[in-house]
Amino acid sequence: MASLVIVGYPDRLRADHAVLVQAGEARGLDVYVVSPSELSLATDGEHCWVSVAGQKIRPDVVLPRGVNRPWSFLVPVFEQWIADGARIVPDLRAASLCADKVTTSVTLANAGVPAMPTVAVVPGEGVDLTLFEAMFSSQPVVVKPARASKGRGVTRHDTWRDAQEALSSTVPLIGGMVDHHVVQPLATGAGCDYRVVVVDRGRGHDVVALTSRTAPSEHFVTNVQGSTVEELDLKSADASRIAESALRAAHAMDLCFAGVDVIEHRGEMVVLEVNAWPGLAPEHRGTALADALLDAAFHD
Repeated sequence: MASLVIVGYPDRLRADHAVLVQAGEARGLDVYVVSPSELSLATDGEHCWVSVAGQKIRPDVVLPRGVNRPWSFLVPVFEQWIADGARIVPDLRAASLCADKVTTSVTLANAGVPAMPTVAVVPGEGVDLTLFEAMFSSQPVVVKPARASKGRGVTRHDTWRDAQEALSSTVPLIGGMVDHHVVQPLATGAGCDYRVVVVDRGRGHDVVALTSRTAPSEHFVTNVQGSTVEELDLKSADASRIAESALRAAHAMDLCFAGVDVIEHRGEMVVLEVNAWPGLAPEHRGTALADALLDAAFHD
């Protein structure tokens, strides 16, 4: 019997973990939900192995879910499991690129995928955005931590000069550490964007879900509490226009399962962000997205 390990924090994404367990067991899989804190990577100088809660486990497929912060530790763990014959979904390199908005933007740009103009900086004295004045022109500017998610730390500034002034003051995080940030013009369609879930079952990328997200009144971030979410018809003309950039982004990032955020900017649908482990929305979709993820993970 094939085994599936879901790596994620048990007190987060509980509904997603539960629906993956349900979908996996329906396929006859042995399914385990493992916290990052239960994982150990050991070497005796000659051999390396991974233990889960003190026991050696060699799974067939591993699904990391919502583990952006401990990712640097998890990568060598997953690499060892790969050496032991496991498949990790998403691909480690792809997930590492998506975990950082800077590497995501660079990858999309190099692949010619329409995306938001982006400047990357480390907050602190010396930040200078003067060279990029033409990029931001007179538009409001959005600043966000490059490795944050769910709208955390996103700020809006009336001008690039205001953004520069804010960034010039150190932004402390845990233990006084400073995360690097991205600076982008506020999209002309800000306040409404689209989440496109894309899957590759071994036959090319397809869209399996498409929703529009509208921010609460007087807000511009859509993935926050109070936003309005609406299902869109995948066969509509609007869906085709929205999905095109998302499909190209998933392919460019080499993701077999992805959540791509698309927004309108200056009349064009552009990629805002790419998520390597999008939510499965079991409360709205049952096991549909969990099944799509398992299709991508276990296809021949």
